[in-house]
Amino acid sequence: MGTIAVRHRILRLLATLVVLALVSCRQGGDQPPAATVDGRPTTGATAPTAIDPTLAPTAAPPDATTDATAPAGTTGAWAAVQERGRLIVGVSADYPPFAFYNDAFELDGYDIALARLLGERLGVEVEFKDMAFDGLGGALQVGQIDAAIAAISITNGRREQMDFSDLYFVSDGAALARADSGIAIAGIEDLAPYRVAAQAGTVYQSWLEESAVGAGIMPADNLLIYTDNAQAIEDLRAGFIDVVIADSLPLEVAAQDGTLAVVGRGLNRQRFAVAIARGSNLLSPINEALFELQTEGELARLAERYLNLDVTELQPLPPAEATPEPLEDTARFTSDCIDAMTLVAHLSLDDDGMRSPPPVSPGTPFQKSWRVQNSGTCTWNSGYLLTPVGGNVPQAGMGGTATAIQGLVLPGETHDITVDLVSPLLPGVYQGFWSMRAPNGLLFGDRLWVGITVPAQPTPTPPPTAAPSADIRFSADRTAIRAGECVRFSWDVTNAESVHFNAQGQPWEQHRVAPSGEQAECPPVTMFYDLRVVMPGGTVDVRSIRIDVTAAPDTPFISSFTVTPNQQIVAGRCVDVRWRVSGEVTNIRVTRNDTTLWNGAPLTGTSRDCPDVGEVTYAIEVIGPGGTSRSLENLTVVAATPVPGQPTPTASPGQLPVINSLTIFPDRIFVGNCLTVSWTVSGNVNRAQLWRNDVLVLDFAVFSGTVTDCLSVEGTYAYRIEAMNAQGQAVSQQALATVVR
Repeated sequence: MGTIAVRHRILRLLATLVVLALVSCRQGGDQPPAATVDGRPTTGATAPTAIDPTLAPTAAPPDATTDATAPAGTTGAWAAVQERGRLIVGVSADYPPFAFYNDAFELDGYDIALARLLGERLGVEVEFKDMAFDGLGGALQVGQIDAAIAAISITNGRREQMDFSDLYFVSDGAALARADSGIAIAGIEDLAPYRVAAQAGTVYQSWLEESAVGAGIMPADNLLIYTDNAQAIEDLRAGFIDVVIADSLPLEVAAQDGTLAVVGRGLNRQRFAVAIARGSNLLSPINEALFELQTEGELARLAERYLNLDVTELQPLPPAEATPEPLEDTARFTSDCIDAMTLVAHLSLDDDGMRSPPPVSPGTPFQKSWRVQNSGTCTWNSGYLLTPVGGNVPQAGMGGTATAIQGLVLPGETHDITVDLVSPLLPGVYQGFWSMRAPNGLLFGDRLWVGITVPAQPTPTPPPTAAPSADIRFSADRTAIRAGECVRFSWDVTNAESVHFNAQGQPWEQHRVAPSGEQAECPPVTMFYDLRVVMPGGTVDVRSIRIDVTAAPDTPFISSFTVTPNQQIVAGRCVDVRWRVSGEVTNIRVTRNDTTLWNGAPLTGTSRDCPDVGEVTYAIEVIGPGGTSRSLENLTVVAATPVPGQPTPTASPGQLPVINSLTIFPDRIFVGNCLTVSWTVSGNVNRAQLWRNDVLVLDFAVFSGTVTDCLSVEGTYAYRIEAMNAQGQAVSQQALATVVR
């Protein structure tokens, strides 16, 4: 062991002995009031206008105490940690980049890495408990955890309920705009009319999504998410966007040339510290470990790795002062009892910590059950709801709804609770999260989860292809591709009345083409493309080509790419091009007929374009370390033929989404066989859902998609695609299928 390490151990031991001696002289006081860790944006944690007194939490009777609600004395907390050889840390893994689950379903992030470093310096292992953010204070009070590391800002109200370490992270957000723009940002509400950029995975993305878009202050189209701030600043100079929100220091550097200016300061102020129980003697060893990590540059390395901040962009750590807070927050939801919950066991579909999620067939109703313990001091009743709070992908909610506690559950008692779910139709691994919600609206306790694997279904066999005809030639340059690649179709038809080319699921009437031509398509999944030839006399000949698409998990994923209006417009009108991309991305390029409209585009964005008369192809190309993904949208611009005295039609600002098509192929199958459901939606779409017999089978569906559904029970099945805008307004369309024996 090195001399420095020995010295650190000796100093730590001496400091601990001094603290123990001082604390032993402190007289015990009354129990502090129940703690709630509020202030950071959380899912659904909103105050009700009134609380039904019959559903309010009740304090436990004097004799209702258990080990779970009787924490070790705070003066012996450090000794207890050393004796067990393990520091139990509460985290809230829904707040990237500080805490989240990575693609391997493992905890990751700045706070997770910091906790592990603290454990190394303290000489103990670290056990994580992923919990609802608002319940971390209660978990500290009842001794469920030793410390909470969850991007917790120090406030005066929290100081009355828990102790805090020295600060480990400090930042102040700022707004950057063009110097001649006249923009001034004093608060988040001032961002409403502007196109605002933030970097993916930063606290500013989360803040804007939850506090601006989620609160209805700013439309979703106005938030543009970039892979890095440098590209956002270049697009600000070019006029693609109006404002960049980021840490103040790099924005100050960008403004030095005088063309840009910092137009807002003190936005989304961050002052993070480790929270521990009031009077806990863990404070001294944690502060000493934090001091070592800071002086050795470990905190700076964490900021560089997880927050994309180099050492020149970091603000110095000041003393741990309180952050100003609204007056109403100081007494928010105080109670005579403490809410806390501990997961005891998975009673069904145990996934072994997401190491082996059990298989569930697509679109299958199932149940998930857990055993939990009331480890707080409040008695649970039907006002307590187990509530879905997200997952690894949007579809991981699996149609679950809030489920009420049945009967009364006293402190210390265990309770079994079951939720009803439906597996998504798309193949993949899904992990959905659930938290307990108290009658006052706050979430608390261990975060529960359900993990399943949905296997891929076979693709339905296409109908027999018509015999070759000398009058119809239809081909593709290849029929097997990787996801993100494109196929070029060619056709040549003679002696036909009309010709239509479309993907199955699209309305063929809207896809009339010239008798001879070619067109590129980039199918996201295995699907069929049809050439429909209407002969003189009305006979129809349909030729189909199946394109097999192999998943490419490492390539970027294009969640949506739409053009509104689509199909056809009159010259002089404009279209809105919208896209949403995820995964590892190095560059995004949006084009019109191979002319670049936006190079280095954001991960989510919109662009307005006014094309000339002719055939127009809009394309998005997304490049990442794992490959390239592409998507296309075709549009026909026809010359305007104005009627005397009538103005040329202009684009309607219509707010409702548009459902272009919903088809089922085939629409009649035998029991045990499969069918394909295809749909296309466009316009002002924020969310799409696919329902089967009024059961949600696919949430957050892609805007143009295809799924396979294999049915084992005879009967009539009603499929419904529903598209909603950001204001919650919805349109829907239904199609029927029949299953026979």
